[in-house]
Amino acid sequence: MSGAAFRVLVAPDSFKGSLGASTVAERIRAGIVRAVPSADVVLTPIADGGEGTAEVLATTLPGEWDEVTVVDANGTQKSVRYFQGRSGEFGDIAVLEVAEVVGLPHAVVDPEWRTTRGIGQAIRLIASRGVDTIAIGLGGSSTNEAGSGLLSELGFRFTDASGSAVSPCLAKLESIRDVCAERPEFLSGIRLIGLSDVNSPLCGPTGATYVFGPQKGIKALAAVDATLARFAERCTAAMGMDFTQAEGSGAAGGIGYALRLVGAEMVSGATFILQAAGLHAGLGAFDWVITGEGRSDAQTMMGKGPAMIARLARHAGVPVSLLSGAVEPSPALTEAFDGCISIQQAPVSLSSAMDNAGELLEDASLQLTRLFTAARHGARFLER
Repeated sequence: MSGAAFRVLVAPDSFKGSLGASTVAERIRAGIVRAVPSADVVLTPIADGGEGTAEVLATTLPGEWDEVTVVDANGTQKSVRYFQGRSGEFGDIAVLEVAEVVGLPHAVVDPEWRTTRGIGQAIRLIASRGVDTIAIGLGGSSTNEAGSGLLSELGFRFTDASGSAVSPCLAKLESIRDVCAERPEFLSGIRLIGLSDVNSPLCGPTGATYVFGPQKGIKALAAVDATLARFAERCTAAMGMDFTQAEGSGAAGGIGYALRLVGAEMVSGATFILQAAGLHAGLGAFDWVITGEGRSDAQTMMGKGPAMIARLARHAGVPVSLLSGAVEPSPALTEAFDGCISIQQAPVSLSSAMDNAGELLEDASLQLTRLFTAARHGARFLER
């Protein structure tokens, strides 16, 4: 094989709790070049819209970090950072993570009183700084109030039965009787994008409350789900648009729903990152694509980053392999990838695998590359 002709796209997610996506990509590349020293390896680490999304974009796009001061989930002022870069696809783009503003580890008030006002404030402040696109990473939220606080900062006014203004949070949603909404002028010409790998609707058994509420401390799941449904009914009456069952509306405790109400698109984090890097339509230029994550199982195919990479590679007619920390047998994975490989070659403890993930990953990448190139050489031999 001519190494100069061998182009590989390495597009992994992070190995959560062990290695960041950029480090995973670097270790995979190290294994590839040990097998084929002249290989042309392009690194595009991905994220699913959760923590680390902005970091991944910062390794892909030219730009810089900036800060805004907003309120967190507890209503306390804090400085949060976001990445502002330049993309041929999205122009001047700002990437903000929900976890930076209302992240679960920093929430100290009861979930009924947590607010997403800070997300709306951040959008307003970032928009004033002259950007074409604002992307919101929807992972790691501590809130479950359907993004009502966000909406109150972006042109929505909520009033109770007496006509008094309501500053919304989960505890106050039931008191809302009227919704007045008007998309603010400062969002005109700005493209809003929600980044998520969650396809959940706002309400119901697969919605925000039932699936993600328990980890945020919510116990009365049925009652809270019904509260969100009634709030959404009032928003639908005011807006003439119903997004309660739309994919991604349940992301981040309903922030996905709120973003849809103000005109945002919902996009897979992996797809977005490839688009921003200008690779979305260019996978056909590669001979091979490698992706991966900490643990792969049937849920991987439900919108996770590696699944999106696999679909794009398949569409481009390029072989795609999965190289993950652990791989649980799944017919869906077997169908989606040209080989699903775990970095663990023998039974080991989870802590040992995580502690040695870098070395195991590089070695597995080396072995996988040798196998791939040998199979490719054999296929060419058989074609003669």
